[in-house]
Amino acid sequence: MKNIFTTLIALIMIVQSGFAQKLERATNTAIDSMAAFRKTSPLRLDEKRLAFLHQFQRYSDGLEASTFKAYLAKPEDEAEQMEKEVPMIYCYREAFDKVLDEVKKTKLKKGTARVWLLYNMGFVVKTPSGCFGIDVEHRLAEQLEPYLDFLCITHNHGDHAHVKLMEAMTKAGKPVITNFYKGCAEYLSTTATSYQIGKFTVRTDISSHLRSPKLLDFVMSLRIDCGADGGGFSLLHCGDSGFESDRFGNVQGDVDMLILRWGAPRENDIIGTAEGLVNPKYAVLSHLIELRHEPKGQASITQTLKHLTGVDCENTIMPFWGEQMVWKNGKLIR
Repeated sequence: MKNIFTTLIALIMIVQSGFAQKLERATNTAIDSMAAFRKTSPLRLDEKRLAFLHQFQRYSDGLEASTFKAYLAKPEDEAEQMEKEVPMIYCYREAFDKVLDEVKKTKLKKGTARVWLLYNMGFVVKTPSGCFGIDVEHRLAEQLEPYLDFLCITHNHGDHAHVKLMEAMTKAGKPVITNFYKGCAEYLSTTATSYQIGKFTVRTDISSHLRSPKLLDFVMSLRIDCGADGGGFSLLHCGDSGFESDRFGNVQGDVDMLILRWGAPRENDIIGTAEGLVNPKYAVLSHLIELRHEPKGQASITQTLKHLTGVDCENTIMPFWGEQMVWKNGKLIR
């Protein structure tokens, strides 16, 4: 009788657990939305993908910046509960888990590279010979440290620079390239500079922050050339640059991927084939929702979509959090 009773209790618990999971999925629509969105490609902006992007914008519009800031400060168990309940926060966490898992497990063949958009303007790039991050910022960002060989940060703002990750990289003896972080003095530069880290060549230049007269030399643009084993892949990350054409001399020229902000008209000021300009094969619009920013419309998906067709690059794309792009045979294939 005791064994029958124990079995019955176990069955009830299983049923309740299953019901709880179904209820959770029913109340947090982001779970199914993200699963379906993962089957789309940033290289194809069709109606299905657009519908998901608009859904994510609605999730964002429904989340107050104060709520997100409170989430960032919560202990892990309370934060995890919010991730289960709040659609946009679920998306935020799901993207991190996806990127971390794929960065850990991905093995690359010579001549290829992988690029992940983590959140906001944070990217992770991996080639057969190494892995680096640019503007990697997330509540759990320091968990990426074991898998990064070096870290680059365009400027000292909280949505681009993650203190715990910088400290973890420094403690591990790994380069942190910035124009502000004194914890890694060897790679601290406030002028146009070049570095060689393994097979990666890093070039920097300095510009204003969104052309603010108060922040004239605040942003470091970063160009990384990945070498032959990375398929010759090159990337230029502009951060929150002012996109002044006379501030890109050390990073100019042809580049495979140009990471812009949200495609505003002035971002075209650096695009072209003349001296001092950048000629991209792909342009990536990246500042798609920073959940701490106000007003909500700043760099929103809705506004970025309006800018998309005005970018002076034939291949302009809008990846979203957690998406992976594959560089192979001189082009992006996913």
